[in-house]
Parts: sequence; C-alpha cells; structure tokens
Amino acid sequence: MTGHRVCGLSPLPAAERSSSAQVTALARLQEADRSLGEAGPLPFHLPLGRLAPVVAGAFTGAERADWVVCGPRARVGAILRGCAVERLVDPAAGARPYRLAPSDPTPGAQATTAVGLAVTTGERVLCILLDASVASGSFHEALNLATHLSANVTFLVALHPTGGNAPFARQLTPDPTRIASAFSVPAWTSEPTVDAVAAAVARARALPGPVLIETTLPAPSP
Repeated sequence: MTGHRVCGLSPLPAAERSSSAQVTALARLQEADRSLGEAGPLPFHLPLGRLAPVVAGAFTGAERADWVVCGPRARVGAILRGCAVERLVDPAAGARPYRLAPSDPTPGAQATTAVGLAVTTGERVLCILLDASVASGSFHEALNLATHLSANVTFLVALHPTGGNAPFARQLTPDPTRIASAFSVPAWTSEPTVDAVAAAVARARALPGPVLIETTLPAPSP
C-alpha cells in the first residue's frame, strides 16, 4: 500500500530504491572480481578496475533471458545472475544456465559471435566490447551482418580515454557511433555509471534489431 510505514520508516521512492540496488550490484561485482583473482583464472587475472560500473550496469539492464557475449574481464558480471565464481575461471568455457557464452581471445570476434547467436536463437544478445575490438575488421563485419539480418544485438562499447598525445594511429581509435551510423545501426552514448548503462541497455533492448551504446571510462587518477 502506498505510503505504508514499517517501524516508523517510510518506503524509499522508486528512483532511490533503483539506485540502491545498483550500488549493491556494483559492490557484489567488485567482491566477486577479487574472489576470481584469488581463484587463478586462465590465463591470468584481468581486474575490472574502472570497467566495473559499466559491467554492473550492463548485466543489470539486460534481462536474465538475454545471452551475453564478452571478453574475459567482463565475464565476472555473470555472478549477478547467480553464477558461481568457480564457473568463470576458464574463459573458454561458457555458463549455459546463466546465458554466458565462451570468450574468444581474438579482438572483435565477440561481435560476430553475438550476431550469430542472436540469429540462431532469435533472442536478444548483449555484446560487451573494448577498444581493440572496435579497431578490428570483425567489428565492422558484425555491424554489417546485424543490419542485413536484423539481429537483436546490443553492442556495448567501453572505450578508454585517450588524449591528443596518445601513441595510437587514427585507425586504432575509431568512433563507434560513427561506424554504427554508417551501417544504419541506431547508436547513442552513455555515462560510465551503473545507473546510466543499465538504463541504456534496457532502452536498447526495447528496440528491434541491432543497437550500439558507447561509453568512455573515466580517466585514471594522476
């Protein structure tokens, strides 16, 4: 009942309850990431670091019925679906009950895998990518296939910030949203927070066909 009080406390507004749940998800994810590091994942541990809020938001915004395709770092997000840390030690092994696909070590390969999975299952697939994947030809191929096959894939691209003096060629630092627009894939940007990413993923899920979300991680502390 609206306004009902328990022990003298009024219920939190919906927005505050949502934010509280996101903070809890982030804390659980960070603790699981530490536990995974202690378990000795193959070939070695890649801590989430500044990627943690993005992964927490991605898994929170997606439905449990959605398949997730990602690299070794983001796989730990499956603990938010009830997956045990021990199931994540080998990135080449999937976790089918939790709709987590095996990770491919080749940058960009996750994108084409996600399209194939979406086409064969007819379900929404969340694909989490980082900088190296976007510079891969497989990423362009995946966007092209997703458009022609109307694959229900949400491409979530997390970029590391690079300044003007970064030692990267322009070909290695493309703009994901501009690439997506070239293939007529709807795209938008999101803040790298749990709430913002969760909302963006949920919004993308409501649309048919492929969608791309771009977010830039915060710069490291000096």
